[in-house]
Amino acid sequence: MIDLLKKGLDHLQTYGIVPTAVRAAKYVWRQYEPRYYTQKVAETADTVGVNLRVNGPSRVSGLTTLGDNVNFNGLRVRGGGELTIGDNFHSGPDILILTRDHNYDNGDAIPYDDTYNYHSVDIQDNVWLGARVTIIPGVTIGEGAIIQAGSTVTQDIPEGAIAGGHPAEVFDYRDMDHYKRLKKAGKFL
Repeated sequence: MIDLLKKGLDHLQTYGIVPTAVRAAKYVWRQYEPRYYTQKVAETADTVGVNLRVNGPSRVSGLTTLGDNVNFNGLRVRGGGELTIGDNFHSGPDILILTRDHNYDNGDAIPYDDTYNYHSVDIQDNVWLGARVTIIPGVTIGEGAIIQAGSTVTQDIPEGAIAGGHPAEVFDYRDMDHYKRLKKAGKFL
């Protein structure tokens, strides 16, 4: 304890009190930040399973259902449609999920009017989204699918598919036998 106190005093003498206080505040915020974001999402979502972890600025709607062991690093939901995210979901930062689009076919103005069409988005169990993925209204992403970073998902993605691009297209599939063995053994991150 005395050694730690001496190190602290040496740091203060070397760098001064303001820089030290700023460093201390940043350290405390980094420790608290995930709890803050997790709490905000849990307060807003309709249903939240166990072990939610939110590591970055995020916004969900009251029509959001989150399964167990959901982990994301910054996710925004825009629109008044339902969003369901299954168990063991993981994503990189800056995910955008849209659950509404503009009324352009049956509206009172062009290019669109001030009304919306609402569509559910369903992300099933064990899905992994890379950083900066955008999901368009009405999409279902099947169990175990992986979406490449920077992709825009405009159509349903089947179970076990690996997809990417603009629009996202399936370019490979997981080894589903291996996937099922890991799932049966309960090997979730």
